[in-house]
Amino acid sequence: MIRIPTAAAVALAILAIAPAAPARELGSAPELHILGFSPDGRLFGFEQEGGDGVNEKGAFAIDVVERDTHRSAPGFPRGATQLTFDSAEGDLRRAGIRGFQFSEDDPQTASTDVIRRWVRANGRQPLAALRLIDPGRRLGGRAITDISDTSGPVRVMERPDIIGAHPGVSLKYTITATMPVPDDPNASCREREAAVTFPLTVRLTPEVPEHDRAAASRAPEVFRERSAVVDYVLPPKTCFLSARVTDVYRNEAGTSIAVVVAMILDVGFTDSAEYRAFVFGLPQP
Repeated sequence: MIRIPTAAAVALAILAIAPAAPARELGSAPELHILGFSPDGRLFGFEQEGGDGVNEKGAFAIDVVERDTHRSAPGFPRGATQLTFDSAEGDLRRAGIRGFQFSEDDPQTASTDVIRRWVRANGRQPLAALRLIDPGRRLGGRAITDISDTSGPVRVMERPDIIGAHPGVSLKYTITATMPVPDDPNASCREREAAVTFPLTVRLTPEVPEHDRAAASRAPEVFRERSAVVDYVLPPKTCFLSARVTDVYRNEAGTSIAVVVAMILDVGFTDSAEYRAFVFGLPQP
């Protein structure tokens, strides 16, 4: 008797000979350390430290960002983020390790400890010259360690009013970070051989008080939305997952607000992340 295989048997046979998809491993985000503002609020600095736990190379980088241009100050960034070593030649991430000597065959020459020592030795004087002596005040954000069940954008207020029966007088902001990337349900971006660039937009939107809608007319500059649009480069074989507003800081004089965004990416075998910062000037009376 000739037995005709059932559909289930055929499916099992196909699965048996098909190559297994590579296992993905749990990634770790870098630790974020805020360095603070310059006395005039024009500059904001931060460190990020630690590899993703899967890539054999480490990560440590310092960046100092200029207000309103949202560009790195001259001589920065220094060091490597979790994406640097996988970035293409010509990627600005590579500028951070210019002059750093390491061996592709020996991951220990590019460990987090080695990179940190190199950055500290070469960046101490330039960083000191910028005088990031104002620690600022953290207003809010959703740190990667925050797993609260929340939805909607990040909202903060300028001063610590206690909001209850009275809505408070402190200016409130809604902060978003978005990057329009085409849908890719099959994650073909993991096989993409070239880097691609997308616009990353961060918006700082003052909220007009419900009880005083005329405030926006009386002080249009105060309630004007501020936005930053920068080109964000996805390295080869990398997929965008999310942009998360993790920290919002205001300098002591109230002239600047810094927004820190975690860019979370699928790099194929795991997930990686790196931080970017944006600094917005605030109107003064």
